[in-house]
Amino acid sequence: MNKLKKLSTLALALFISMASMTAEAKNDKTIEKARMAVENASPDDWKTYAKSAKMLIGKKSSMTEAKQWIEKSISIRETSSNLEIFGDYYAANNVPRKASEYYIKSMKKMREENPGCNVSEIQAKVIATSKMK
Repeated sequence: MNKLKKLSTLALALFISMASMTAEAKNDKTIEKARMAVENASPDDWKTYAKSAKMLIGKKSSMTEAKQWIEKSISIRETSSNLEIFGDYYAANNVPRKASEYYIKSMKKMREENPGCNVSEIQAKVIATSKMK
């Protein structure tokens, strides 16, 4: 019975280890895909920088690169989309004040671009950041 218990524990540990390795491999592929996109982007391609940053932020991986890319995107062309992604960056890093600041900038920009637009999704993010500790 003792051997069976040890074997079960070993099998469980192996399973957990394999699952972790699979998740890390997916993360690595996402990072590589984002890096390749940025490497191949033209100097004025704000969308690729923003999309690549969003990929990393979503995986909570290589956050330093994500910040550099979203800042680059905004420096090329400030849009409601990349401002929202910068808010997501700060929310993922538990900096609620900065996250709210960028979400609000995003809503303002969105309304400039399209006065009748629906900003309820970003408003929900502002509310969520106000509840962060």
